[in-house]
Amino acid sequence: MEFFFNALAVVAVFGLIVFIHEWGHMMAAKRAGVAVPTFAIGMGPSLFRFTLGETEYHLCLFPLGGFVKIEGMVDDGHMPAADPQPIRAIGEEDKPLDPETISEMEKKRRKYWKHWQDINGWEKASILIAGPVMNILAALLTIFVMGQIGFQVNEVMINGVEEGMPAQESGMQAGDIIRSINGTVVEDSQQFIHAVQASGGEQLSIGVVRQGQEIEIAAMPRTRDNFNEGKLSLGVVLTEVMKSSNVVALVPARSSGYSAGLRVGDRVVELNGEPVTNGLDVLLAMAPFNEANYEAQDYYGHPLDEEGYPLNEQGERFRISAEGLLLGTDGQPLKSEITGEPMEADIFGPLNLKVEREGEIKAVTLPAATTMVSGGLNFRPDLVRLPFGRAVSRSLDEAKYSMLGILDGMRAIFTKEGSKSVGGPIMIFNLIGQSASSDIYTFLMMFMVININLGILNLMPFPLLDGGRLVFVALKGIGLNISEHSEATVHFVGSLILIGFILYVSFFDVLALIPRSGGG
Repeated sequence: MEFFFNALAVVAVFGLIVFIHEWGHMMAAKRAGVAVPTFAIGMGPSLFRFTLGETEYHLCLFPLGGFVKIEGMVDDGHMPAADPQPIRAIGEEDKPLDPETISEMEKKRRKYWKHWQDINGWEKASILIAGPVMNILAALLTIFVMGQIGFQVNEVMINGVEEGMPAQESGMQAGDIIRSINGTVVEDSQQFIHAVQASGGEQLSIGVVRQGQEIEIAAMPRTRDNFNEGKLSLGVVLTEVMKSSNVVALVPARSSGYSAGLRVGDRVVELNGEPVTNGLDVLLAMAPFNEANYEAQDYYGHPLDEEGYPLNEQGERFRISAEGLLLGTDGQPLKSEITGEPMEADIFGPLNLKVEREGEIKAVTLPAATTMVSGGLNFRPDLVRLPFGRAVSRSLDEAKYSMLGILDGMRAIFTKEGSKSVGGPIMIFNLIGQSASSDIYTFLMMFMVININLGILNLMPFPLLDGGRLVFVALKGIGLNISEHSEATVHFVGSLILIGFILYVSFFDVLALIPRSGGG
C-alpha cells in the first residue's frame, strides 16, 4: 500500500512540475500569436486527448516528462514540417480530407496564428524563458505555503570566539548552542546581538548547550577599538543552524547514510553511546567539509583520511601529543593562525548510531569522515508559526537562501565528492516517494527544490535545453546566419549526450537502491 501511495505521489508531483513548465511555454507562445499544435504530459502512447482551439492536449502512458510543440520551432534533430497537418476536431481524426479542404484549413490557421520564424528574437526569448520562470515562481509560491504551516526553528550556534574578548574570558566555545540570555529564550542571532548591545555593559547570564549539557555562563560585554564598530560586544561569531527532531525525513540513496542502513522514519536515539533528542546532534558530530571541493576536513581546514585523521601538507597523518594537540615536524604544537592557540586534534571516526524502527532498536554505523554532504541526512524540522508580516519577510528570506543554496549545490556537480550525490530521474522519484512518506513540510520542500532545480537547469546554455535554444536566438540576433538544419543537428547531439548522462547516473541510482548487508 505504501509503495502504491509513493508511486502515486511521484506521478502527481512530477506531472504537475512538467505541466507548470510546459504550460509556461505554451501560454507565452499563444501570447506572441504562435500556434501550439500539441501539448502533452508524459511520453509514449496517448491515453487521453482532446482538442481545444488550435491545440491538441495529450495525457501519455509514461509519466516521464512532457512536451509542447510550437509551430515551426526546431526540435531535437527533426526539421519542422514544411506542410503542417491541419487541426482536427475530436472524433474526426480519421476522417479523410481532400487537398482543397486542407489548403483552406491551413490558410485559416495561418490567418490567425504565426510560425516560430514569423516572430522576432525578443518574442522567441520570452517563450523560451517562460517555462523555467514558471517553475521558479511555483517554487516561490510553495515557500509561502510552507510558511503557513510553519518555519524551521533555528538554533544560534557560536561559530568562533575572538581572542581577548569577554566570550573567551568567560569560557564560551565554538560549537556552543545559545539558548537564553538573562532568562529570555533566544530565537535568532539578531535578537542575541541586540540584547548584548542594549545591556549597558552590565553582566549577562547566558544559557548554552555544550555536548548535550546545559551551562550558565556569566559575561560582561565591552567595546574594543576596530571591532564591531565600537559597539558593546562579547566577541562571538554566530551562525544559525536548523533545530530538528531526531526522526529521519530524507536520506538519498546515493549517500553514506542510506548505504549504512538509515531509512525515512528512523528515530535516532543514541550517538556514540550518548542519548540523542535532536538531529542537529548527529549533524554536528559529522566532519566539516571544504566549501570548494566538499571533501572532509577538520576545523582547521586539514583534509582527513578514510579513518578520520587529519593530514599534513605531505598527505601524512599529523603526530598528536599526549595532550591531544597537533604536532609539527619539529615536534612542537601547531598554533592556529587565527587565534594563536594550539590546534587540538579532532579525529572524526565512525559514528555509531542506534535507531528505533517499528518498535525495534537497530545499530547503524556511519563511516569515518562522514560529512553533511556525504551523509545525506535530513531530519524532520521543528516548526514555528509566525505572524503574517513576519511570515512574508521570512518567506522572502527563505526563497533567497534556497536559490543561493541550489546554485551552490550545482557547483558541487563538478567536484569529486559532490558528483557522488548527482542523480537522475530514478533518484528524484525515490526522493519524492521518501518525502511523501515523511511529512507534509518535507513533501512541499521537495516539490519546491525540484521546481527551482528544473528552472535553473533549463536556463543553462546546453543544446536542447531552453538555455541552449536561447543561445541560438542570441546568435541569430547579432546577425550570424545559422541554418535550421545546423541548429537541429546541435540539439540532436545534445539530446544524445543528455540521454547518455541520464542512463549513466541512473545505473548508479539503481545500484544504490539495491539492499546491502546491514541495510534496513
